[in-house]
Amino acid sequence: MSLLISHPGYAESEHVQELDNLIISMPLSQSTANTALPVSILSGDELRMKAASTIGETLKNEPGITSQSFGPGVGQPVIRGQSGSRVHVLQNGLGSLDVSSLSPDHGNSTESLWAERIEVLRGPATLLYGSGAIGGVVNVLDNRIPDAVPEAMVEGAVEQRYNTVNEGKSTAFKLDGGKGILAWHLDGFYRDSINLQIPGSAVDEAIVEEEHDEHEESSEGRLLNSNTRARSGTAGFSLIGDRGFVGFSINHLDNNYGVPPGAHEHEEEEGAEQVRIDMKQTRYDMKAEIDNPLEFAESLRVRLGYNDYQHIELENGEAGTIYSNEGFESRVELVQKPWAFFDHGVFGVQSKNSEFSALGDEAVVPKSDIDSFGIFTVQDIHTEHVTYEMGMRVEQQWIDPVDRAESSHTPVSFSTSAIWSVTDQDSIKLTFSRSQRAPDIQELFSNGPHLATASYEIGDAGLIEETSHNLELGIHIDREWLQADFNLYQNWVQDYITQINNGLFFDHDAETISAVCGGDCLPVFQSQQKDAEFQGFEAQVTIPLWRSDYGQLDSQFFGDYVRGRFSDGSDIPRMPPLRYGMELAWKNSDWTANIRMTRAERQDNPGLNEAETDGYWSLNAGANYRLSVTEHADMLLFVKANNLLDDDIRNAVSYLRNVAPEAGRGAEMGVRIEF
Repeated sequence: MSLLISHPGYAESEHVQELDNLIISMPLSQSTANTALPVSILSGDELRMKAASTIGETLKNEPGITSQSFGPGVGQPVIRGQSGSRVHVLQNGLGSLDVSSLSPDHGNSTESLWAERIEVLRGPATLLYGSGAIGGVVNVLDNRIPDAVPEAMVEGAVEQRYNTVNEGKSTAFKLDGGKGILAWHLDGFYRDSINLQIPGSAVDEAIVEEEHDEHEESSEGRLLNSNTRARSGTAGFSLIGDRGFVGFSINHLDNNYGVPPGAHEHEEEEGAEQVRIDMKQTRYDMKAEIDNPLEFAESLRVRLGYNDYQHIELENGEAGTIYSNEGFESRVELVQKPWAFFDHGVFGVQSKNSEFSALGDEAVVPKSDIDSFGIFTVQDIHTEHVTYEMGMRVEQQWIDPVDRAESSHTPVSFSTSAIWSVTDQDSIKLTFSRSQRAPDIQELFSNGPHLATASYEIGDAGLIEETSHNLELGIHIDREWLQADFNLYQNWVQDYITQINNGLFFDHDAETISAVCGGDCLPVFQSQQKDAEFQGFEAQVTIPLWRSDYGQLDSQFFGDYVRGRFSDGSDIPRMPPLRYGMELAWKNSDWTANIRMTRAERQDNPGLNEAETDGYWSLNAGANYRLSVTEHADMLLFVKANNLLDDDIRNAVSYLRNVAPEAGRGAEMGVRIEF
C-alpha cells in the first residue's frame, strides 16, 4: 500500500491528461490516429445530448451502430450487424456480469446517464476482451473509482430531464471530492416514464396476418406496457499516491420495465397479459494502478468486479421466471517498456466465474457454472512512416450445467495490422485478424418456450467455436477543409451460430411441435451453425462551411451498410439496412445546435421466414446553451427533438418490429448545473 500512497502528487495537476483522442479501452492508451481498430468516442456535452435510457439508444447514430430495441426499456447495441453475445458491454473495462446477452428482452445493467465517456471499438476486439467481443466492444467509463483528487474539495453536478414522448422524467446528481491522498465519489439517479407515444398503430397488421394467419389486437397512439422506472446509487473512494492508486466502489441498481404486447401471445384468450422485468443488482469493483512496478514495466493495472444480479419476469404482477447471476471478473495488465524490436506492449490475464440460474415455467436454460480464463498480449513496432501492431489471445471456457455433460471450448485469436502515415494528417490502415468465439449457454442448452421473444428455442450442445477471418481497410483524412473516415470490411465466418426460424410451430395446448399452427402457437427457432460472410462500410465526411469569431458551421455526410449471407446464399436475419444522411452543426463558445436527416432504406433481405421492413426518414434536431451562473458554477440548458416527421419507424434488427414501432414525434429538454 505504501508504494501507492507515499505522496499525493499523483493526483495533482501533472496527472491530468487531455484524453479527447486517447482510447482508454486500449491497454496502450493509443490515440484514435494510432490504432487500426475503428473507434467512436462520446464525451462532454456531445454525450450529454445523446445520452438516453439505454446504451443502444445512446449510440444508435454512431457509424456502424444501431439499437436492438425491445420497447423503450431495452436497447442492446448492434455493431456491424452483430449483437447479443457477440458485443461485449463493459463498465470501466470489466464486463457487465448481467444476463443481457442471453435474450434481446434482457436490458443492460450498465447505465450511460453519468458516464464521463463511452468508447466503442467496432469490429473484432477478442484479443483484449475475449470471445464475447467478436463483434465489438462498448466501454462505459465513469468516475466511480477516482484516479485523481479534484482541485476543489467538493465538485459535482445535478441534472433534470423531461421527455414529451413518454412523459419521461429523470433526476440525477454526482459529487466528487477529496483531500490529501483521499478521493471520493457519489452519484445517483431516478427515472420513470409512461407508455411510449407512437405515430399510429402498434401492430403492422398486414405483416402479422401474413405470418400467423390471424388478427393481432393492437393499440393506437401509445405502445402499451412500455412504461419504465429505474433508480441507482453509487459510492466509491480511492487512496492516491505519486506512483499509483487503489480504489473501491459499490453500486446498486433497480430497473423495472414493461415488455410490449405481442411478445407474449399464449394468454390472449384469457385476457391481455402484462409482462414486466424487475431487475436488481449490487455490484462491487476494485481498481488499482502502479507506475514503474518493475524495471522492465511501465505500469501494472488490476481490476476486480463482483456482481450479484437478479431479474424476475413478472406476469400480471406474479413472479414467473427468475434469472440470477453471481459473477466475478478479474483483469491484470502489465504494460512493458521497449524491449527487443517492440516499442510498446502489454501482457494480460483475464478470468470470469459465474453461477447462473433460471428458475420457473419459462426457464429455457439450465442452472450452470460458467468459467473462463484467458491470456493475451499486444505489441507495437514503430518505423518512420508505418506502425505495426500484432497480438494473440488464448482462452478456455467451461460451462457445467446441472444434469448435463460439461461443455468446454478453447478460442484462439490473433491479429496483425499496419498504419501508414501518408502525411502528418492522413493515414491508411490495414488489418487482418482471426477471431474465435465460444458458444454461449443459451445457444448450447436452450429448450423451451421463450415468450418474451415470442419463440420456442432449441439449442445444440454439439456447437463448436465460431471462427471469423476479418480483413479491414481504413482511410483517415484530417485537413482544415476536410475531415473524413472511411472503413471497408469483409468477414468470413466458419460455423457461425444463429437461431433460425425453421418453419415449425410449438402448440401450447398440445405441447407439440408441428408444421401447422392449430391454435395458440409459437414459431420454433433452432441454434444452427453455417458458414457466413459479412461485408460492409462506414463513411463519415465533415466539411467546414464557415469560420469566424462568432462561431463555426460544419456539414457532415455519413453512411453505413452491412450485408450478411450464409454460404448457401440465404440471408442472415435481423441485419440493419443501408443508412445515410446529412447533418448541419453550428458551434460557438456558448451555443451548439444541429439538425440531422437520416434515411434508412427498406430491408429486403430479412432472412428465412422473416418479414421485410419498410424504409423510413428520421429528422432530428438539438441545441444547448452553456452559461456561467457563478464564479464556480456553470449551467447547461439543452433541448432535442426526435422523429420530427412522425414517421412509422420499424427497426429491422428488433424482434418486435412488427408489434412495437419506435417512438413518434417528441422532444426532450433538460438543465444541468456543474459546480
